[in-house]
Amino acid sequence: MLTPFGIAIRKLRLDKGMRLLDLANRLGLSSAFLSAIETGKKAIPDAFVLNVARAMNLSAPEIKELRRAADRTRKEVPVAKLAEEQRELVAAFARKIDDLPSKMMEDLKKVILKSKSDDVPFHRKRRGIHVPPMSTEVIRTFAEKVRSTFVDDSQIEFPIMDVLEFRMGSLLEGFYVDVQDKESMGIEEGRVIAGENVIILREDVYTGAWGDNGRDRFTACHEFAHFLMHRTVTMARMRDDSEKIYCDAEWQADTFAGPLLMSTRHLPNFKGPDDAAMACKMSVPAAQVMWSKYEAEGRLNHK
Repeated sequence: MLTPFGIAIRKLRLDKGMRLLDLANRLGLSSAFLSAIETGKKAIPDAFVLNVARAMNLSAPEIKELRRAADRTRKEVPVAKLAEEQRELVAAFARKIDDLPSKMMEDLKKVILKSKSDDVPFHRKRRGIHVPPMSTEVIRTFAEKVRSTFVDDSQIEFPIMDVLEFRMGSLLEGFYVDVQDKESMGIEEGRVIAGENVIILREDVYTGAWGDNGRDRFTACHEFAHFLMHRTVTMARMRDDSEKIYCDAEWQADTFAGPLLMSTRHLPNFKGPDDAAMACKMSVPAAQVMWSKYEAEGRLNHK
């Protein structure tokens, strides 16, 4: 969750058209480090407000508001001056966290959906959670509606990162993108948390998606699908092999991400899957899968 300081600095960034990546570069920090400050995972460093003010060329009133937000956010509780028994209680509580049953830890984290580095779009090794069934046609129709919400029908490239970082917040109050480093996320490339208005991306995926890396853009679209379709799922469980694939959250997310990047409305513009991959800024393997699907459905007869 964004802290008061995170909310304030994010608003200033968006008002000035700055990505998290842009401000991080100006401050000489990583995107993950800056995101951790915004979400309260890391304390606000000394002189940070002043450095931000200089990097963003803030006015005096803007600096004053940012300082107020920083004061509201700083909530570190010093234990050095606590009585001995109180310090022991704090330490005992911290130690108990490691002793909690794994099931309880999973419930506390409430993480329901993840993308992993060893997952191949459309050919994922693992089963996803069981979700209400949705057909390919229904998901594609939804993807096309989402597309039309953000871009003109004639635009081929879907600007997924611009949508996530700049536009979603105006449609859904409190929505934000949290960027975390490789050390904390491991093989997880992205994550959606039940009931929260956030999409978490690993730092290299976030940077790669902004840099038009096709796989990273697909991952961002995949997580966007989870956020739109699955974040309110309760009593989550893994899909059983006996259950239909269209009840699988991972299959549904891929089925959404494909047409979001490569819409059927633009097929007449492409000479083949490689051409489509370049125009849509998606990976060649993903474009080939979508091309094969569209061809099997007879959608390329105009070629």
